[in-house]
Amino acid sequence: MRDTDLILNKYIESKVLDFKNRVNAYNARKNYSKSFLNSAKELTKSDLLERFNLVKNNLSPNEALKLMRNLVTSSAWISFSTARYIHSLTNFKSFDNKFDFDKVNYRFFNDLKARKPIELTDEEIFKIIYNEVEYAKYHPTYISNLDEPKTDITIVLVPGVFNELFSTPSFERACQHLKMNYNIKYYTPEVNGFDNCLKNSKSLRDQISQYVSEHPDEKLWLVAFSKGGLDSLHYLTEYSKEQDSIIGLSTIASPILGSNSFNKKFIKTLNLIHNFSDSKLYQLIDGKKDILAKEMQKSLSSTFRRPWMRNNHEKLNPNLFYTSIGFSSKWYESHLWMMLMKMFIRSKNDNDGVVDTESSLFPYYFERGIKLGILDGHHLIGRRSSFYCQEALIEAHIHFLKYKGLLF
Repeated sequence: MRDTDLILNKYIESKVLDFKNRVNAYNARKNYSKSFLNSAKELTKSDLLERFNLVKNNLSPNEALKLMRNLVTSSAWISFSTARYIHSLTNFKSFDNKFDFDKVNYRFFNDLKARKPIELTDEEIFKIIYNEVEYAKYHPTYISNLDEPKTDITIVLVPGVFNELFSTPSFERACQHLKMNYNIKYYTPEVNGFDNCLKNSKSLRDQISQYVSEHPDEKLWLVAFSKGGLDSLHYLTEYSKEQDSIIGLSTIASPILGSNSFNKKFIKTLNLIHNFSDSKLYQLIDGKKDILAKEMQKSLSSTFRRPWMRNNHEKLNPNLFYTSIGFSSKWYESHLWMMLMKMFIRSKNDNDGVVDTESSLFPYYFERGIKLGILDGHHLIGRRSSFYCQEALIEAHIHFLKYKGLLF
């Protein structure tokens, strides 16, 4: 066979392979979007049915407002999911996924499952695990190099600031996925995102103690989002002698060292309201509700958070593990609300729309803190309507912690 024939054959083979890859990517994207839409329909149906029953059994302005909130958020989720699915039917571009089959290190995954030493940093190990899980989620026909994320631990999902504005806690969709597919339990305590960390830490103590008394054989893993991570750190320092059932804490996009970019703008905006402080209406409402969210402002300020972390990290229970991870996104890569937030904040530092990335990881002096790095993403990826594969993020945590021998 002549050289020209060989070159032509290779060229044709490469084109055929490229076409097959594009078709596979198209089908994967279409199927994932369809699955996402079906999930949105099922969850909103059960959510609204539950909320209707609550309103019917307890007709009150508060329950009616919650029903209206759920109707709005559910409608937006289904509309968004439908648009995504329609777009997937006409979009023939591949996923923006840098996963490369030729560079898959099968020895890495064998060593990972065997818990052998791997000459990489924790951040590098976690990133490889995350990329593998994420790719498998987007491409169901792909045979993953990882086993199913099995664990007997119960996840305690601690929500963050502004959680009251949404129908469900951040990352609950991921926890529901784990429960439905792998029988991994989860529990979500209620905390007020506008209260200070000390008050919420006491609330966490009361609720977790109650849960432990009802489930004495379960071990708990705190997975805390945003300000929930700060509330959890305060809880673990204030009540370190009452944590026999807790094995560790994983923070996600938590402003561990404060979030001044957000706080300065937030304070400036809220202080406009303070101009009406002499009015009777202001005084009446502020007596019942903290209009300026003064306690939350203090909890998020770096002038409070940095000294607090340095002075209290040694009080954290040494028998627990601690991991932290953050996000970073450009303004044009974000959720609509995050785009507006980035325009509002205009921080010079890398951030996820709310939290500066440098503040979302444990500081160098907290040697027991495991830093899992910074991933691409904005602060609202934990919402149930987010197209971000939050299931992959939590599953990657499980695989990493099992490799480290911290989860069983």
